[in-house]
Amino acid sequence: FVNGEDVRFLDGIDSATGDGDEVSIVPAVAGGA
Repeated sequence: FVNGEDVRFLDGIDSATGDGDEVSIVPAVAGGA
């Protein structure tokens, strides 16, 4: 995520970032019983 926006819907790995941008890396997880 860059500034709360999912980069998959922006430019993917090529999404631009700038000073002060917030970058979040969230690992993919799956649940089960």
